[in-house]
Amino acid sequence: MKASPLDSPYQAFWCEENIWHLAAAPLIGVGERYVLIITGTSGHVACWEQQLAPPGQVIAWDYHVVLAVRDAGWVIWDFDTRLGCPVPMQTWLSHTFSGRTRVATDYQPRFLMIPAHEYRAQFTTDRAHMRDPDGNWLQPPPDWPAPQVPNGVSLQAYLQNARAGLTYEQLETKIN
Repeated sequence: MKASPLDSPYQAFWCEENIWHLAAAPLIGVGERYVLIITGTSGHVACWEQQLAPPGQVIAWDYHVVLAVRDAGWVIWDFDTRLGCPVPMQTWLSHTFSGRTRVATDYQPRFLMIPAHEYRAQFTTDRAHMRDPDGNWLQPPPDWPAPQVPNGVSLQAYLQNARAGLTYEQLETKIN
């Protein structure tokens, strides 16, 4: 585990849990906080400016999770971007999805916007989505306990809602 810029727990490939922790960090400001769960209608989303892709190249994530905070203006906390952290939301949107109109419609972003306090209270995971058919880890798991809430909302349920969620243009309208 490495620490994020705010000493919030961080583990590569575990954005949903990284953001679960960050959503409670007092140092990110006192403004409104929303978790954005991002995928495409196909279950994959094309993203640019991500650290794991070569500069200028696209990466197709099955999903991505970031934190949006509104204080004087909207900023995004995305530990996996090259753009910095935090970054103004409009900058993050325009760079992270810069080629969205050049990719198939089902790889264009869809957003589920969840109040951070609800995500913290409801998100639950058994981490099964990060295991192969033989039960081996696809990526090393975090060393902290998995967020688990009785009768909580799974990542798969959030992703299903995100596939039918806000388009890029709808999100822009909502935040402006």
